[in-house]
Amino acid sequence: MFNTEREAHIAQAVLDLAHRPAGFDPLELLHDVTAQAVALLPVRGASITVLDQDAVSYVTASDEVCRQLTEDQIDLDEGPCLDSARTRQPLEPTVLTERWPRFAYRAQAEGVTAVAAVSLRLPQMLLGALNLFLTRPPYLGGPDMQLAQTLADTTGTTLAHRHELADKDTVLTQLQTALDSRLVIEQAKGVLAGRLGIDMDEALARLRATARSRRQKLTDLAARIACGNVPGDLHPTR
Repeated sequence: MFNTEREAHIAQAVLDLAHRPAGFDPLELLHDVTAQAVALLPVRGASITVLDQDAVSYVTASDEVCRQLTEDQIDLDEGPCLDSARTRQPLEPTVLTERWPRFAYRAQAEGVTAVAAVSLRLPQMLLGALNLFLTRPPYLGGPDMQLAQTLADTTGTTLAHRHELADKDTVLTQLQTALDSRLVIEQAKGVLAGRLGIDMDEALARLRATARSRRQKLTDLAARIACGNVPGDLHPTR
């Protein structure tokens, strides 16, 4: 029996990340872990990065601001998400101006003043990181960081079970589909934003909700929309 409503939400989040239908979309799982992090932790947003040798790739983010801030770090070749992935170490909440002045300038324009990260890993191998964007102190404490790591660990275990693979290179090859799919999803978001007169965050929310209600893969629906075929149930209710 749960002592608090939050404990019940945490248990449900872990259960949702752990139990997926056969052949589930890995990108949808990674979207979900960023959403759960935002729902359960005092953070502005979250993103996922994947490390392949020394190259860091953006995969997904909880919202448009965090997506842009993650891509900014890759463009600048500077930032906490890159450092955490490259050193293969989690990052305790760190004020941006202390180590990443160029990135800090961009982040502060969006109200982000610090970043933390926990490892996204499969059994015996590191895959990347779950990055957490913070706006003001007090920043995440020990229990919050442990919860973030639990969400990331559950996600990694689910990915490992899906692929039934033992080495990181093969996992990354399998996840390349997810990396490619993000471009289709960005295109679909742009189509929805233009057609429906909504912002990109709302476009993603509608895209995900529709895919779930139809029990359809997010990437399949996004590919359809990117080609200009927008389902009627994505239009505003009149």
